[in-house]
Amino acid sequence: MVIGTRSSNTVFDVFRIAATQLIRQAGPPREFEVRTENCTLYAKAENIQTRVDSLRVAFTPKDGATPEAIKESLEKVPFKTYVKMDNGTCSITLPSFDWNQVAQLAPVDSVVEQYVAQSLRSQSWQPKVNRYRPSGVNINWLIEHMEEKKASDLHLRAGSPPYIRIDNDLEPVEMDPLSADDMEEVVHKLGGEDEVKKLVAERENSFNYHSAGVGYLRVSGYIRQGAMALAIRLIPEEPPSFADLNIPDIVRSITEHHRGLFLVCGITGSGKSTTLAAMVDYINARRHTHIITIEDPIEYVYRDKESLISQRQVGRDTHSFANALRGSLREDPDVILVGEMRDMDTIRAGVSAAETGHLVFSTLHTMTAVDTINRVISYFPQNERDLIRQELAYTLSGVVCQRLLKRKGGGRIPCVEMLLGGKPIVRDAILEGEIDKLHDIIETDGDMTTFDQYAVKLYREGIVERDEAVSACRNEEGFQRIISGIQSSEGRKVLGRR
Repeated sequence: MVIGTRSSNTVFDVFRIAATQLIRQAGPPREFEVRTENCTLYAKAENIQTRVDSLRVAFTPKDGATPEAIKESLEKVPFKTYVKMDNGTCSITLPSFDWNQVAQLAPVDSVVEQYVAQSLRSQSWQPKVNRYRPSGVNINWLIEHMEEKKASDLHLRAGSPPYIRIDNDLEPVEMDPLSADDMEEVVHKLGGEDEVKKLVAERENSFNYHSAGVGYLRVSGYIRQGAMALAIRLIPEEPPSFADLNIPDIVRSITEHHRGLFLVCGITGSGKSTTLAAMVDYINARRHTHIITIEDPIEYVYRDKESLISQRQVGRDTHSFANALRGSLREDPDVILVGEMRDMDTIRAGVSAAETGHLVFSTLHTMTAVDTINRVISYFPQNERDLIRQELAYTLSGVVCQRLLKRKGGGRIPCVEMLLGGKPIVRDAILEGEIDKLHDIIETDGDMTTFDQYAVKLYREGIVERDEAVSACRNEEGFQRIISGIQSSEGRKVLGRR
């Protein structure tokens, strides 16, 4: 960090600006310095946000300046100072002061400006923290606090208190701001020295932590303004049931399939991984199968029940999703979970696994079912799209897209859009490249549902407020049309053809 100053800025203006920036970026320092040519400010404070315990101004005096002359000039200052000249450097030590007393230090600035070798006005200054004030943060207490508040996520950053996400809203935890040293200590406690080194080297890092009796943490580390920061997702020790999630029965019915590709989609934080975990655990409890999961990182940790589950983590157990997917076909799988379809090779391997008689689950970051089909096809070059459409048309079991809405009385509930593969009208639309027709097909088919239809259902059942339901729809007019029972013109055409 470098601070540029104006001709009107005193050294104490510089000091205050530096302290404010350091607190904001990396948390409250206990000892720090602010340096420019010919001058350095040294400060100590137990609580820098309210009070400075010690401040020393060390500067190179101009030729002919003597300690006696400087002391004499400082006699007019209305508080006691200590002056020392050593090895060509003059130091003025000030008594402790509160921030509201900074204006009273102006006479000292005038003395320094009078005797310094070169004017300190309009200079560039570099702050440096020598020691931070520890906040006493206890990561395991914060995890318990998350569980108590039913929070889904925890955000830790130097310069601010911890924040937790409750029902999709971020709220601060009543704690002092964390420092850069606090953040490094937290990463040590969660991941050990290896994860600290990896975060420093790669600037991003993801790993898991088990809080016994509470759950698993998916820890995503990154560097923010030179200090470590963490975004932490709390995952229960046991995967949730379909009843817990309020997922439609049609999604659960997919678990009874023995082959095909099923995609769970939505934005980050929409519950994709949780829905897939419920599906995997449902199979685990009822079928004698070999389930292979390929994740980055592993989130839910499964116990073998009726099935045998092999969980693999990208980066630790395999080099990539695509490599692991191709290799899994030689590992006698029945069900394969791929954490994310993020490139052409992974999609090709997933479709191939579904074609060869396996049930494949995966996710994409897409907003709607139609977007999902378009996204899958768009990964491939133009000369391969006819082939991928054909493969997708015959292997797709379905697509469910999710949005989490605030439930009346607290908590959240998924609003879903459901496209079912295997139906001739869906298969033909994909084969013929008429992907845009899929929305109207979903709207008019009794087994499928659009976001608009499902949001209206939640509203009519009194589960969500009207505004919350409207937020899940394409627009308010669409919500009102479904409330009124009006079928779209395109939907009527689809019905007429069936």
